[in-house]
This record gives sequence, structure tokens and C-alpha cells, in this order.
Amino acid sequence: MKLLNLPLVLICISLILGILLGLYFPLPQESLLFVSLVATVILGVAYFYTKRLFTQPYTFISIAFICFLALGMMISSAHIFQNHSIDSSLFHEQSSIQLRIIKSLKPNAYTHNYTAEVIPGNRKSKPFEILLTEFHGDSLTPHLHTGDRVFIKKRISLVNEPKIPHQFNYRNYLKHQHVYGKIIFKRDEMVTIHSQEFSWRQISIDLKEKIRANLYASGFQLNQVAFIESLVLGKKDLLSKNIYNDFSKAGVLHILAVSGLHVGFILLILQFLFKPLSYHKTGRIVSSICIVVILWGYAFIVGFTPSITRAVTMFSFIAFAHTFKRESSSLNMLFLSAVALLIYDPCYIFHIGFQLSYAAVFSIITLYPILNRQLYFKYWLPRKIWGICCVTLTAQLGVFPLSLFYFHQIPGLFLLSNLLLIPFIFLVLTACILCISWSFIAPIPEFARVVFEYIIEAVLNFVHFIASQNQFIIERVYFSQSMLYFSLIALLLLVFYVYQRKWRYLWLLSLSLLIIEGLYISEIYSLRKQERFYIFHQNKKNILGLQTNKQLAFITSDSLLLKPFEGLLIQDNLKHVNFKTTIKNYYNVFHKSIFIIDSTAVYNIKELNSVDYLVLMNSPKVNLDRVVDKLQPKYIIADGSNYYSYLKRWEETAIKKKIPFHHTGKKGTFVIDN
Repeated sequence: MKLLNLPLVLICISLILGILLGLYFPLPQESLLFVSLVATVILGVAYFYTKRLFTQPYTFISIAFICFLALGMMISSAHIFQNHSIDSSLFHEQSSIQLRIIKSLKPNAYTHNYTAEVIPGNRKSKPFEILLTEFHGDSLTPHLHTGDRVFIKKRISLVNEPKIPHQFNYRNYLKHQHVYGKIIFKRDEMVTIHSQEFSWRQISIDLKEKIRANLYASGFQLNQVAFIESLVLGKKDLLSKNIYNDFSKAGVLHILAVSGLHVGFILLILQFLFKPLSYHKTGRIVSSICIVVILWGYAFIVGFTPSITRAVTMFSFIAFAHTFKRESSSLNMLFLSAVALLIYDPCYIFHIGFQLSYAAVFSIITLYPILNRQLYFKYWLPRKIWGICCVTLTAQLGVFPLSLFYFHQIPGLFLLSNLLLIPFIFLVLTACILCISWSFIAPIPEFARVVFEYIIEAVLNFVHFIASQNQFIIERVYFSQSMLYFSLIALLLLVFYVYQRKWRYLWLLSLSLLIIEGLYISEIYSLRKQERFYIFHQNKKNILGLQTNKQLAFITSDSLLLKPFEGLLIQDNLKHVNFKTTIKNYYNVFHKSIFIIDSTAVYNIKELNSVDYLVLMNSPKVNLDRVVDKLQPKYIIADGSNYYSYLKRWEETAIKKKIPFHHTGKKGTFVIDN
């Protein structure tokens, strides 16, 4: 069996490489345009001649690779050029800014959050998106709606970078969502003009609000409405954190993310409904068009989120492949949809959902048919159970390296939870769609509502039971980026070996697995020898850390939450955490002296003539000039417990004395290595 069309795979790979090269090593657009035009011309000539003269058109494939590499770099370059067209003065000084609300995000206990488009007054500048955060006080009702115009006099600030090593980088995450800044405001600081304009986005939002109102009117409770909205519409603003964590620990979080699983289920339902048309060639084309239109209509209702857009694009290509009975081209359609999406938005490549979706579908398409053929059951029920097991196993195999890298946990009962939930969720999803549709016509009958509530509670209770089996959940798994790359290579080699049965693929697969194990051993050995002293950043708190022998000892007199430090504990493979509650004024670590001046302002010690690092905590009232003359520090560090006015004055003194100054609030945690 021919696995896939090699040129299409090379085009996809070269486009991805071009996008990455363009983002990290941008080149002038003129040069890239010239290279793309030359490569396109050569590609056309090569295609003409290789088609006639060569049996193996390696020349054509090589030039196509260069052409799409240049195209990927040009797409990235255009994306970067658009970012450079942003009016930078809005980030440096307070200005009168006009905003248009794009969408409302999930609120928390203190703020409402929105994504807004900045409409620049300068015609040469491009509109761009920012994060808008409103302190709502006691009101939980959103003040702004999609399409509203907002006028405010503020300075746009950058989203904060992580202050603790290996912490989640929210700025990069928003940047890949094309959000480049933030404004924090109160209601009395702006003028709002509520939108009266026609907006497709607002129609989608209004429709979802109508669905929510109908569900409440039918008698459903908060948890049930939250589950139905998460399952069908991807709205998680009502979903409690506990339920979300339960689905994550049970290994079935994909059920709550409206993506490939849901679109696949809907595709199966639509193919069943339109099956009578499939017996005629024209009917197959009509049914295919109708199915794709309905899928995109569903994406419109959900709101064209990145996950649903990816899934519908992917399944639209696959639906056409199935319609024309070209099952072997499903993988080619998968790559073609990836190329289309990356040309539309190169930043999709950084979305975790994009990576997980394509890895799972790639694994299912390639490995499911092989695994499913290994066992045959005569009766329908065992055959279906085995099919679900095969889909679950192959999907998990595809996403396993990415899941380890991003989430660092292995839900041991994922097979059981998926095996029992997937067929059940198919029925629940169908019932949810019928329930939502019925609610637009008339109130849902009491009997149907009670039965449906019981089913939802059964699902939630089952997921909670699986998630509570902590002994089956392996957490804080160390898995580095280099191990991820070789794991993905190993997965590809496994696919090639399964289809082509050539020993060289098996040898390369074994070699890649050995390399992964070698990387793990060498990296763990290197981390064990790592010794560091940390001056962490926390607002209004003092937290120090000493890392030795795979242990991290926190030195703090304040209460401490470990959640912000989870990334550090995982990435540095720290298994044990110790706490020390007293912060001393003097430390000698790794043959380097560290002196701390706190609110007592004590520094004039006769035995102490010089130090390597001077740390300022709790806004000590000292003359830094005199302190520097006395202690002769090589570096000055101020943590997050100091007043801003003091920090500004100290920084000026450090510049005057030509001593490096590190404020953890700006530059993050200060690290002293051995």
C-alpha cells in the first residue's frame, strides 16, 4: 500500500521549516520575493523537463523544496513586517486610543478580560490586537460587548514576561495569538459607544447566549449547562476548575475541547444522514458540499476558534477524499490542510492544539488500519470495542511525545476512560445537539430533561472517579525538547516500517529510541550536578532558593504556593523540596558572598569590607552611595518587596557607580550558578 504522496509531504515540511527560519532569522522581503520568483520559474521548467526526461524527478522535488522553503520564509517575513507597522509611540507615552472590542474572554473574581483591536490615528500604522482588562468591582456582568467602540487615554504596556525560570510564558502565548500588549482600566476611565453595526461575530455570540438562556429556561442547572456548552460549543466560562482538572487527570480533556473528535462525530452523523445520496456520483458531490457547508456552519456557531477552524479545514479535505473514494489520500488531505492553514496564519505552528490535532489524526490514519487488522471478532459488539481501543491507542501514541513535553504527566487509566466514554460521548453529543435544537422550538419535556441530567451527572461522576485514582497518574515527568524531536522521528520511522517492512527503518527506529534514552541519562546526570542560588520575584514577598543534589530549598518567612515553581521543579528534575523559614543577612555559596539589607537597614559591619552580590529587600532606608562605598558590590539586586520610588533611585545610583543593577520585577529571578 502506498502510504502517501512524497512531494506533498516534502512541500509541507519545507513550508514549516521556512516559517520557522523566517520567524527566527528574518530576511528582507525583497530578497525572499526574488528567491521565490526565481524558484517558481525554475520549478515550472523543472516540472516540464522532469516529466518528460526523468523517471525519478528528484530535481523537481529538490527545487519544489527550495520554492516552498522560500515561500514559508516570505510568509513569516510578511507577518513580522506587519508587526513592525504597529505604532510604537502608543507603548511609550500616554495617548488617546480608540479600541474596538473583538471578543470577551473568561472573567475571574476581580476582572473582566477582552481582546480589543487598536484603531491607530496614524494611517501608516496597522491595527493590532491587545488584551483589555477591566476591574469590575462588585459587578459580575460584562460591561463591554463585541463590536463596542471604546475611547480611553492610556499607555499600552507589554504583557509581563515570566519572572520565575521555566514558568509559562504568557507574552509569547498571546503573541502567537496576535495579541501584542495590554491595558488595565476601570469603568470611569473610558467612554463607550455600544455597537449598532452588523457583525457576524456578534451573531455567533448572540446565538450562544440564546442557547444558554434556553437551557436555563428548560430547567438545567449550572454544572449541566457548563458541560453542554463545553461539549458542543467550546464555551468554558461556566466550567468549574475542579471539573476541568478531573478531565485532565483522567486523560479525556480532549472531550471538552471542540476540535477533531467533535467534528469527526458530526461528520459521521452527517455522512449517515446523507448516505442515500452517495449511491450516485452527482449525489456524492452534492452530499459532500452539503456536509462541508454544515461543518463550516458549526464552526461559525462555535465562533471560528483556532481549534474548530483547524478541525473543520482538516475534515473538509478528508470528507472530499472519502466522497471520491480515495481513502488512501486521506493522509495527503491532512498535509494539504496543514499547508493551507499555515499559509493563512504561520503562527498556527506554535499552537499546542494544532500540534496535538495533527499528531493524533496522522497517527490514527496511518496506524489504526494496521492495528485493527491484527484481531478479528465475529460479533458486532466486540468488533466495535476493539475498534475504539485501536483508535484510542493510536491517537494516544501520536500525541504521547507532545503530551509529555507540554503537560509532563501520564494518565495511567486513559485507555479505560476513553474506552468507556468515547462511545458514550458520541451518544451524549448527539443528544446535546438534539437538546439545543429542541430548546429553540419548545421547552424540553420534563422527562427528557431529567434523564439527560442523570446522564450528564453520571459522566461527571465517572470522570471524577477516574481522576481521583492518584496512584495511576504519573506526574512531573522530565521530557526535554531534544527528546521530543527524536520521539517524533521515532514515530515517523515506526509508520514507515509498518507500511514498507524494510529493516533499515527498524534499525533507525531502534537507534532513535537509544538516543532518547541516552539523552535522558545525560541530561539527568547534568541536572544532578547543577547547583544554583535563586533570588525569586514575588510581589511584596522575599523568597530565596538553594538548589543542590536534586533538591530545592526555599528560604522564606512568608507563605508559599508551589504552583508558580512547578515548571522549575519539572525542567530541573527536582524531586525533593525543603523549606527554611529564616532569611539571614549573609550567605556564602559557591565561594561567592551575598549580603542582604532588609528593612532594618543594617550594613555597617566591621568584618565585612566587600561582597559579590548586594541584595535589597523590604525598602531599606539607606544611602546606596555610602553602602556601595563600604561594601564594594559587583552586582546589586532588588526583589519584589521594594517601593517603586526606591527602585528608581537605586537604579540611578547603580548606573552612576557603573555597577550592574537587577530588578526582579523587570528582569525576573536572579540566578547565581556554581
